[in-house]
Amino acid sequence: MGDPSQILKSLNEARNICLATPSIYPQVVPGVLPVVGPQQPLELRRWGADFLAETFASPVLAAEEKQKLSLGVLDILRRYVHRKEETGEEEDAAVVKSAVQCAASIYPLVFRHTLSTRDSAEVWAKMAGIKSYILRTMDSAPAGVRICGIKFIARVVQVQTPGLISDPRRPEQNEISLALLSRDHPVLQPSQLEAEASGLLDRLLGVLQDNSSDALVVTATLSALSLLVQRRPSISNKILMTVLNYNPLVLATGGLAKMGGKERVAVKSTTRTTMSFLLNVLKRNPNHPMAARLQQRTEQLRHSLTEVFSETGPGKRSAPDEPIDGLDNHKRMRTEQAIVNGTAPQQQQSQPGNVPPLPPGPVSYAQLFTLNADPSAAGFHVEAIPLHIVNQLVPPLLASIDQQRLTAAITAVQSRFLEYTKRPPGTALEAVKAVTGGEEDDDYDPEVTVGMAGAQAQVMNRMDLMLMEGQQQQQQQQDVGGPLQPFVLEAGPPLTDKEREEYSKLALTRVFGTLAELDKDVKTKGGKKVDGEMKGFNRLASAGLGQDRDGWVTLLIRLATRSTLDLANGEENSIVKQENDDRSLLKRGSGQQHFSMADGIRQTLLNYVMEDFRRRIDVAIAWLNEEWYSDRLAFLSLHPSKPAKEEAQNAETPSKPTMTDLPNYTAACLRTLDALATYLDTRDSRILIRFLSEIPQINPAVLDRVVKIADDPERVQMAAQALLYLIMFRPPVREAAVDAAERLWRGNEEARGAVGKILGRWRPGVLVDEEKG
Repeated sequence: MGDPSQILKSLNEARNICLATPSIYPQVVPGVLPVVGPQQPLELRRWGADFLAETFASPVLAAEEKQKLSLGVLDILRRYVHRKEETGEEEDAAVVKSAVQCAASIYPLVFRHTLSTRDSAEVWAKMAGIKSYILRTMDSAPAGVRICGIKFIARVVQVQTPGLISDPRRPEQNEISLALLSRDHPVLQPSQLEAEASGLLDRLLGVLQDNSSDALVVTATLSALSLLVQRRPSISNKILMTVLNYNPLVLATGGLAKMGGKERVAVKSTTRTTMSFLLNVLKRNPNHPMAARLQQRTEQLRHSLTEVFSETGPGKRSAPDEPIDGLDNHKRMRTEQAIVNGTAPQQQQSQPGNVPPLPPGPVSYAQLFTLNADPSAAGFHVEAIPLHIVNQLVPPLLASIDQQRLTAAITAVQSRFLEYTKRPPGTALEAVKAVTGGEEDDDYDPEVTVGMAGAQAQVMNRMDLMLMEGQQQQQQQQDVGGPLQPFVLEAGPPLTDKEREEYSKLALTRVFGTLAELDKDVKTKGGKKVDGEMKGFNRLASAGLGQDRDGWVTLLIRLATRSTLDLANGEENSIVKQENDDRSLLKRGSGQQHFSMADGIRQTLLNYVMEDFRRRIDVAIAWLNEEWYSDRLAFLSLHPSKPAKEEAQNAETPSKPTMTDLPNYTAACLRTLDALATYLDTRDSRILIRFLSEIPQINPAVLDRVVKIADDPERVQMAAQALLYLIMFRPPVREAAVDAAERLWRGNEEARGAVGKILGRWRPGVLVDEEKG
């Protein structure tokens, strides 16, 4: 083997390359493992453990690459921590510390690999062996290893506790937790893992429950628990209750004099860490149910820490009970006599009878109520006094106030206020002079201008310009002989198509932003409706605009639906475009496709509904009803006197639009149903049934979408219930719905059980023919 120093030099070069180019980690790590194995010198083992911990903690390395590399480092980590069992020698504490830190990083990765691979019992056994060693030896390990062990325990609790599932159909994008584990997994048992996580959590909380005096362990525990409170709401209340009951000032019970330097640092560190923990919870969730208790406990710890380390702490003897002004009855007579004889001029100035005059110019409330000529009293900020001290001082102060002095002070304030109200209104120039603190000469003085503050100089310059402009206007009026004519600003250049499109999109964003704010107001007020509010097509879109969410929704829908066609142009100016079942009435014009405000509103409205379709399905239904109504209005305006017989003949001719041809409604309905079907799950049967029951018209294309929903085995029952509802409660589409049920029965084997009951009642011949066939 070569010189370890030369090998370390080469390894450091490889590490620097990986830090500069993270994509080569998968090539470097397998080549490094044999060089830093358990049989290598201590320097190489230390470097290898640090490198592995750094690799799996790197935020720039992809999670997929980390999961592949984690399987290859399990053996070397296991041999690091079991070195004494294999070779009889104790492993270096630095190596074990980095190995434990690396194990904490790869534990979720190994857990995910075990979930996705059924024959991964050997891999999980290696990880379980490492976990068992860490849990067994952590309490007796050095401080650094124990801190990393606490991080490892917190990671195990996080993985083995159920978390939130953001998308059940994309398990690879969800957070790694026990919720991803199926009950019939051959290697992992959910009940055992959850029980182990509960025990490990109690082990972490035991550090705080026992009021441990080890500042390092307490700080590491609080840091680990903060992540669990954020990521695992199911156990957050248990953690918060333990932290609220924890007393970080347990070492300060004997007073400041009995604490050494180490104990003082420990008390400050643990107390401030506990306060940071509670404030972090409040910052992330200000509306937390325990917010009041968290804030109260934080203030309590802050005041307790101040009292412990203040010079007048609990170890000092309390001051004797004396009058508030520091004078007893024997000295009061002599002092008051000195005031009468003029020996205390400072106090005599503070009497209400000698009130300083109000300053010229605007007066603030502080200046109005200040009756003391001493400027230091007005500059003192009362919030500098702690709240508990204020609560102790205010009652005796109020009890000791002389009634005559209080009456005199109130009278002085009243007189000052009356004096201020009688002043003539000042001009803007006088206000500027009051701000600058003196008169301004007409002559230019560079020294005064340079010495003046920047804001004051700007105000003075603007006032000079205003006076000069006023004089110039008066001079011009005198020269012309009358008032000046109003100035009319020339119109700007016309907007280009690109600018018009950008401004339209910006207007859409702002309008729907206002609608989102109104949604929040509706949720806050409980969604209450005004009595007697008009609904339907006759509702005014502007009713309640600015205060009513429904008014904004109606206005946007009308802008999208009733501004599509120019109803006065006639039939010759409109055509019908049919392409892939997406039809819309278009105006003849230039061949260029410009941004349409109506289409933009439609697309934004669809996105708005899909953001929270369970709450906003009523908006989609109202929109489609307006589309249907607008299409019928457009047809009637283009064909005002077409008889029914001619209508029936045109229905057989596909080249001309008929009353049943609703291009905008059909396209919007199919797009909404396609988007809705993407997000529907088994609990949304009522939403689909409501949608199909309240839209004004159902055509075969809509029923085809309903049949397609049943392609997902979990949503077969939903599609069957929707078809059954249409058959029973919408007679005009009953035959079409029965046809759709028959297509579903013939084309989907998994749907036969649910659809067979429908066909058995409404079309039993299909089942008889199938049995004969």
